Amino acid sequence: MSDKTLKYIVASVIAMLLVFQIGTLISGFFGMAWGVVSAVVVIAISFFSARLARASGKNSAWFLLPTLLFTVIPIIYMIWTTMIVNTTWIDRLVNLTPFMISFGAPIILLLVVYYELRKRTFRRQP
Repeated sequence: MSDKTLKYIVASVIAMLLVFQIGTLISGFFGMAWGVVSAVVVIAISFFSARLARASGKNSAWFLLPTLLFTVIPIIYMIWTTMIVNTTWIDRLVNLTPFMISFGAPIILLLVVYYELRKRTFRRQP
């Protein structure tokens, strides 16, 4: 596979993880209908940002900014809700670990891979 194809696959996986996590958080707060609406909004913002990033050439801020925003908000929310519960640090760590392993770490690793693939793709272009 080419670097460009790998970059698109990584971007798609990032978008899918973001849509799932934001939709899950919103549906937990307000119900299933708002979860679906928020997932559609995340998809629209991610698609629009990806188009702007593609149009802007080497500047990937249009893709990274909304992705980081949709990543940082759920991580801060999960850490906040875990920390305000009156339990031991071990219990907090046990409650936070599945979220960080299933969402936080994959998103961060995929963003690093995407950024490196994007740099490599632009280095090869004349």
